[in-house]
Amino acid sequence: MKLRITKKALFILVSVSLLGACSELKDNRVTEHQETPIKSVKKNESVHLPVNIFENNNYKIEGQKVTFTRSITNVEIKDFGQSSELDFRDRYNDYVSKKNLNLKSDFKLLIINMKHEINEKARSNPYEGYLLNEGSGLVIGESELASENEFLEYQQRYITTDHRAKSTFEQSGKILLAIPNKYAKNKSLQLKIVQKINKTNKLVYVDLN
Repeated sequence: MKLRITKKALFILVSVSLLGACSELKDNRVTEHQETPIKSVKKNESVHLPVNIFENNNYKIEGQKVTFTRSITNVEIKDFGQSSELDFRDRYNDYVSKKNLNLKSDFKLLIINMKHEINEKARSNPYEGYLLNEGSGLVIGESELASENEFLEYQQRYITTDHRAKSTFEQSGKILLAIPNKYAKNKSLQLKIVQKINKTNKLVYVDLN
């Protein structure tokens, strides 16, 4: 009877030891997993502003051939205010109202300031709209944000479509984009631009944060 109790006690002792070892191993694995650093997103090499995004050396104004350029002079991300929300709604109100979006609480405003220039004096200024070339848009690393967000996709189609951009003789203008807060705060946020210089295309990137 005494021998049986000893064997039983030994069996219990071994079982407890094994359970303790498994638990410790599991805890170590959890700790190791939790301490694994999150990989940072690699930013694309960026250009300094101002930057030409479109150039045509065979542009004609009333028969006069000149070189026309469209450039981005500077960019700014800011909170929506009453005035800027009205300005934004002037362009995108149908979509904003339909989706019942709260611009002030859920988005930041990206302002892309631009300029039109010609290389010599002409009879008038160019009559063009302010837009980005097709294929341009917001990125974080290699991720195209428009593929993740319906509203960004809508806006990027809007700002890269000729008939959407109101033609003007004004030599400066701007493009507005509402960026969801989760993207706007990201330090790797960039504007990818398809640069068209005399029919030669090239990708350039502008840092936004």
